[in-house]
Amino acid sequence: MTQMSQEVEFSVLGCKVRYRPEANDSHIAKAVIDLVHSEVQNLKTARPGLKDTDVAVLVALKIATEKMQLEEEYKNTVLKLEESLESAVTALSAEAN
Repeated sequence: MTQMSQEVEFSVLGCKVRYRPEANDSHIAKAVIDLVHSEVQNLKTARPGLKDTDVAVLVALKIATEKMQLEEEYKNTVLKLEESLESAVTALSAEAN
């Protein structure tokens, strides 16, 4: 991986990619690149007969699935927190009266 004026260049499955992360997100860019490389290697090791295009699609689907699961978990956690806060406010209001 080379870095030139905030642009990050890397190779995945033989494809050179240039990525310009948002300001102060270069550490996230590196973590994303490392994650993609790791997932590619894990899949190629587990299923060595796959074509690179299949590996790319399967890695993208795996990461997208994990993202959607995390978003759902986050939404559920926020909803539970909101319910807890509403219960606490109701309880405090009842005590105050």
